[in-house]
Amino acid sequence: MKLLLVGGTGVLSTAITQIALKKGIEVYIINRGNKPNLIPQDVHLLKSDINDQKNVISLLDNLYFDAVIDFICFTNKQLEYSFNLFKSRTNQYIFISSCAVYDKAASLVCDEDAPKVLPIWKYSIDKYKSEELLINLAKAENINYTIIRPAVTYGNTRIPYGIVPPYGYHWTIVERILHGKPIITWNNGKDFYNITHVDDFAVGVIGLLGNKLAYNEAFNVVGDETPTWMNVLATLGDLLDKEVKTFNLPAEYYACEVPSKKGEILGGRSISAHIINKKIKSVVPYFKQTVTLKAGLQRTLKYYINHNYLSGIDYAFDADSDRIIAKYAKENKISIKGLNLHFFDYLKENKIKDRFVYFLNYYKDNVGMKVFNLIVKMFFRFYKVIRYRC
Repeated sequence: MKLLLVGGTGVLSTAITQIALKKGIEVYIINRGNKPNLIPQDVHLLKSDINDQKNVISLLDNLYFDAVIDFICFTNKQLEYSFNLFKSRTNQYIFISSCAVYDKAASLVCDEDAPKVLPIWKYSIDKYKSEELLINLAKAENINYTIIRPAVTYGNTRIPYGIVPPYGYHWTIVERILHGKPIITWNNGKDFYNITHVDDFAVGVIGLLGNKLAYNEAFNVVGDETPTWMNVLATLGDLLDKEVKTFNLPAEYYACEVPSKKGEILGGRSISAHIINKKIKSVVPYFKQTVTLKAGLQRTLKYYINHNYLSGIDYAFDADSDRIIAKYAKENKISIKGLNLHFFDYLKENKIKDRFVYFLNYYKDNVGMKVFNLIVKMFFRFYKVIRYRC
């Protein structure tokens, strides 16, 4: 079997690549090649930006694949481009959608036919629109499609908590716990959701490749565990042998303070859901959850430690968390004594940049700081223009 992955070095695609190779599947990936350490030697690398259509077509040449999985489609425009690129080169086009498409406010329990969409979350809207577009395009071209909906997934570089820093910087959460800083919760951390380790997710996906029962169907590829966000924090605390401090505030307040995450918070992380996985189990009988939350998080912590804490600390996220807690506490006359809401040089790197980033984000509500931030941004834009012209 020949499998083509578009992306190939993300959390999900890396796991799928590893499982596919173990199964003896011939794996090709279209990737810019910026992370060669994440590309196994046995993989055929088609080095290109997927948007460089001319180059991609040249690299594909006369190759034909049993299945194509595109991990970087988030909009209709991207989906249509990708589908048209591969429709004559595969027998099965697989779209990675999301359980975010479900209207969890309308139904606590979600099988594949549960109500859709959550209008407050653009990601939910875009993913479901892409699903609908794919179905129409596939029918018109008589191509087999499969839609895959993961819930919350995690792996070596990802801690499965509600709102986190970018991938590679999740050790920031760990350092906050180790230094006695509170982790923000909402609804007292009682919201629950299916959380799945990427190794289990990959087994389910591989089981759908070339599987005629998977053609022209959608599947929830999720594990059985539905821990609360507080369960995740408590498990981290157990593994770190450290009590986890939390600071609870309304989800609406948190969303207003982090506008880029507003839809995710209000439309996703603050709504409980139990995603049903009966359909994937009926088509891939050996699919099951083998990695418990505790075992999976233990792997994540070990990976960060063994890889020099990967990308390091996200001081913008750290400062923003401190700022929001301090602001809410002040407005509601809550003491912040002992919460350690100040800068820590967590990894003892003594970088001025880290202090600067923390300072800018912690005080960004200050009027003077807003002006300062604007000046800094204008300076760097001007600097980029000058460098480009030179």
